[in-house]
Amino acid sequence: MILRPFTIEDAEASYEMSQDPIVMEFLGGVDTGTLEEHREMIKKAPMGDYEKHGFGRFVVEHKETGEYMGFTGLKFIEELGEVEIGYRLKRKYWLQRYGYESALPCLEFGFNDLGLDRIISLANIDNVASTSLMKKLGLTYEKEVHIYDEDAVYYALNKSDWLKMNG
Repeated sequence: MILRPFTIEDAEASYEMSQDPIVMEFLGGVDTGTLEEHREMIKKAPMGDYEKHGFGRFVVEHKETGEYMGFTGLKFIEELGEVEIGYRLKRKYWLQRYGYESALPCLEFGFNDLGLDRIISLANIDNVASTSLMKKLGLTYEKEVHIYDEDAVYYALNKSDWLKMNG
């Protein structure tokens, strides 16, 4: 797989993924907007995040086929004043370590290149797969929060703990 910045050309594949009810089960349901609205959302974030914060989500692309597999990466969450690691993959790439393998370099980037002291992750309270990945990445449960009109679990990883795990 390859991690790369989003471009506007990724809008159609990203929109297609957001139409899968199983992928979107814990994310408020399928995207009910139009493809054009999805394009605008990508321009705002993640593309706008690159300019505003110097980082944002990355496309996960299949190395051999060039297929859009999903996304992973860091995002500044204004409501919390924290940087979150997040990920979403097409269903056909679930349970193949792509979530872990794509998120790990993003944590490294955040701690080593951006100099972050802490990275969080949020998931719907019932999303067992996502919380399992958070734990595998070394994040630990801290609390529950209400954000984006839903209850979520809030996991975090401090740079000192990251360094202990990864030298």
